[in-house]
Amino acid sequence: MEGNSVYERLREFGLTLEQIESLGRLRSAYAERELIISERRRLEFARWLVSTGRLTDELTPSRK
Repeated sequence: MEGNSVYERLREFGLTLEQIESLGRLRSAYAERELIISERRRLEFARWLVSTGRLTDELTPSRK
């Protein structure tokens, strides 16, 4: 968990060390899951760009 004050507040609410650590793991897993979902959306968008021809590996001259 972030910062000592968060730990202290959770202890004040009566949570045990094990519960606090479990919450920390849950929070990390959730953040990782959100990161994976975001990355998947970016990849799906890139695939769409390629499949619609909006993104290719061909070099084209820049427009002036």
